[in-house]
Amino acid sequence: MEKVLIMGLALKSQEEAEDSLVELKGLVEALGAEVVLELIQSRQQPDGRTYFGKGKVEEIKLLCEEKEITLAVVDDELGGSHLRNLAELLPVPLMDRTTLILDIFAQRSRTKLAHYQVEMAQLRYNRTHLVGVGKFLSQQGAGIGTRGPGETKLELDRRKIDTRISELKAKIEEQKSVLATQRKKRMDRELPILALVGYTNAGKSSLMNWFIRNYEAPGGEVYVEDMLFATLDTFVRKIRLEDGMEFFLIDTVGFIRKLPELLVDAFQSTLEEVSYADLILHVLDGSRDDVAEQEQATTEVLARIGAGHIPRMELLNKKDLGESLLMKGIPISVKTGENMDLLIEKIKDELFSRHHLCSFLFSYTAGAVLSRFLEQNTPLEKEYKGEGTWILAKVSPRQLEEFREYLDHEIN
Repeated sequence: MEKVLIMGLALKSQEEAEDSLVELKGLVEALGAEVVLELIQSRQQPDGRTYFGKGKVEEIKLLCEEKEITLAVVDDELGGSHLRNLAELLPVPLMDRTTLILDIFAQRSRTKLAHYQVEMAQLRYNRTHLVGVGKFLSQQGAGIGTRGPGETKLELDRRKIDTRISELKAKIEEQKSVLATQRKKRMDRELPILALVGYTNAGKSSLMNWFIRNYEAPGGEVYVEDMLFATLDTFVRKIRLEDGMEFFLIDTVGFIRKLPELLVDAFQSTLEEVSYADLILHVLDGSRDDVAEQEQATTEVLARIGAGHIPRMELLNKKDLGESLLMKGIPISVKTGENMDLLIEKIKDELFSRHHLCSFLFSYTAGAVLSRFLEQNTPLEKEYKGEGTWILAKVSPRQLEEFREYLDHEIN
């Protein structure tokens, strides 16, 4: 197991630096390493040559030797010169925050699309860090920092990197066409789309599984683990509530503070699924003291992917672990089920407030129209009568107009 030193600068406040280092520790542990030492230096700005300054670097060097550190991680994205200079001065391999996150994404990617997106992000990062990456890679063994494209690709020159990035863009476009086809099929159903977003490890996937279990959604449960970025895949499940109301529920990759912009860009095709939602459930870990910072980090990413305008409902999860410091939002506990009935009612109000409960009568000669209706709706009741097929269903205003010719009775 890697013995890791994590270190950062307090440029604004000591508290903010400490919170960020707690998150960095979680990222390191997500890769199976052990953080044995943490270090924060207060500065007005990074040192131009070594980031921490000559004296502090000497101290770090001695600590690495004393504590038998095998890897040092800086809580920021380093420029090429900082990376090169620190790598030359320290006795252990060095990584910055961005490289660490890219390594996690490389390890967790499962689908072709995720593999392509991670490799492109790694190559783009490397393209801007060629001046410092040689020494960094020469120190690497077979542990953290070696996943994904690997040393051979990372040492390619800019021309070859650009060529590979172009190839990856084409492959990603192919996969995007598959996503677009799947999305069109969902939208043709005219069902509302509910997207889960939020901080990684706040309970998004657990909430998805709660819906799947309680409403017997087809497709099976999604992978859940108590770690940051347990999964990078997008999952879609159709949820049918007791009264027949249906919606698509989407869960995608979680967010963190300082989420590298190149990762947001690379995962644009995955994250943009959120921008098609009718409502966003913003899941926060309400038991944490930095819940306001979690909310801000997610809000910033939503704005970057063009989803900042979509109606949003804040959920303060993990109520069983403590009351949230955030004044707004619905306190819930996916684990104990507390306030989940309230959440369902809120979802109904937001998604279905304009829907109509109606009965329709389709003559037996209108089989094609009936098939189209059933593609978009799941009947609450269905009965075969002498004059045709009678159906009770909740429909959207658009559907009511589309099938008005077959309207039997509008109940409410």
